[in-house]
Amino acid sequence: MLFRVNKAFSAPPKGLFAIIALITVLTSVSISAQSQDAWEIDPQHSVATLSLGTESNVLQLGVVRLNGEVVFESVDSDDPTVTFSTVFSGGPGVNSPKLEFNSQQCRVTPEGKLVITGELSVTRVERSITADPNEAYAGQQYGPPEIHTETREITLVFPNPPHNTSSAAVMHLSGIASVSRENFPQLTQSIALDHWPTQLVNDEKCIASSTIGEDYHGAICTGTVIASVRNVMVPSGGGFEDFAGFRPAVNPNRNQATIAVNLELRRVHPH
Repeated sequence: MLFRVNKAFSAPPKGLFAIIALITVLTSVSISAQSQDAWEIDPQHSVATLSLGTESNVLQLGVVRLNGEVVFESVDSDDPTVTFSTVFSGGPGVNSPKLEFNSQQCRVTPEGKLVITGELSVTRVERSITADPNEAYAGQQYGPPEIHTETREITLVFPNPPHNTSSAAVMHLSGIASVSRENFPQLTQSIALDHWPTQLVNDEKCIASSTIGEDYHGAICTGTVIASVRNVMVPSGGGFEDFAGFRPAVNPNRNQATIAVNLELRRVHPH
C-alpha cells in the first residue's frame, strides 16, 4: 500500500495540540478509574486479634477494630492494595497504641493463598513514673507522654481469598501474620504491655443502677459482642484450699507475635 504525502499540508495550530493532550489525559483518568474496584473496611464488623505465640499455642491479649480500604486493580482479587489502621471506640487518643498497615506487594501461591507483604507501623505511648515517698507523698507522678513509632515489613497470608468481586456488595477477608521479636521487637512489646481492649461491642448502652446496696455490681450494659479475647482457662493453685483464681492454659512463646485480621468489606460504589 502506497501513502502519498501532501507537501502543502500545514501543521495544526498549537491549540489543537492542547485539546488532543487534554482528551488523552481525561481518557487515561477514566480508564484508570474504571480499572479500580474500591472497598471500605467496615469498622463495626472488622477486627484484629493480637496474640503471643503461634498456631494453636497462642495467648490472645487484645481485640481491636480496623478501618481502611482495599482496592483491587482491574477487578483482580489477586492484586489488591490494602491499607488499614486500628480504631478505638473512644476516638483516636494520644495515649492509645496504634497499628497501621500499608501493602506493597501481592502474590498468589500455587495453593491459592493470597500473600500480601507491606509495612506495619506500631506507635506506643510511654510515660515515666516517679514516686518520692515523703510526708507530702500524693501518689505516683507521671511525666509527659513519649511517643515511639517503629515500622517494619510483615507478611499477611489470606488462605481463602475471593476470586470474583464483580457482583458482590459485601465481602469478607481473613488473614494472619506471624512476626518474631527479633524482627519486630516493638510489636511484641506493644501486644504484651499495652492496654488493648478485650471485648468489642456494637450499640453498647450502659445504665447505672438506681439503687446502691450490698449486691451492687455497677452499671448494666447491653449490646452485641462482635469480638472478644478467647483463651482456655484452668484453675491456679494446688487444690481447693489453695485456689487462687484461673490462669490461661497455654504458656506461649512470647518471642512470637500473631495478628489475625477479619475484614468485612463494603463496595464504595455499588453496581
